[in-house]
Amino acid sequence: MNLLLDLGNSRLKWACAENIELRIIGQTLAHSEITSPILRTLWQDFLPTKISVSSVGKAALLNIITTLARELWRDIPIDFAMTQTQAFGVTNGYLQPKKLGVDRWLALIAVRQKTNLPVCVVDCGTAITIDVLNAEGKHQGGFICAGLTLMKTALAFNTADLPLTDSSHHIGLSVETEAAIYNGTLFAACGLIERVMQNLPKSTTLFLTGGDAELIAAQLRQSLTLETNLVLQGLAIVSQ
Repeated sequence: MNLLLDLGNSRLKWACAENIELRIIGQTLAHSEITSPILRTLWQDFLPTKISVSSVGKAALLNIITTLARELWRDIPIDFAMTQTQAFGVTNGYLQPKKLGVDRWLALIAVRQKTNLPVCVVDCGTAITIDVLNAEGKHQGGFICAGLTLMKTALAFNTADLPLTDSSHHIGLSVETEAAIYNGTLFAACGLIERVMQNLPKSTTLFLTGGDAELIAAQLRQSLTLETNLVLQGLAIVSQ
């Protein structure tokens, strides 16, 4: 069994896979929860044959994870996924291919195994990333903007009277500041995605992944496929 680790900008996701099928989806951890005791409790009963890692997170957190993994499973190899120029039917479109985040690369690989139609992949995480593949699997490029929490944080820390909260509110025009921020950031994300889709061929399939994917998907006016673990799926594929 392959232990898959996806260290993102804000969270650690993990799963166990057999071949390319995710069999066990583990508890998602915030960065503050990534400690040796917590990870040991979660993983001590596993005996993987391989460990595969995708990381765009802080080096110190990655060190905690890999140090514990080597303590628990001394002889088990640890592989680190890398962005490539071409693999698994996907051609990297970046001028400097290695500059494309490995999480974005893995999500594209996962989606390419699901369809040969043109696709738009949106990862709704700390940052919102948008990547487009044509029908031939060529990466056409993408967009990056702040995610919902990052937008709210920017407002709170760069203004005098706008609060930072994680509360949910009724969708629509707002008559209190917290609700106005909630809806403004949500609609900003939706507007970006809808604008991108307007400029793509009608045959393009929209995929959403990431922590805020479900929230954003509920407000979009077009058909889409919700896949919460695209990065882990892509990691399972490349680890084979």
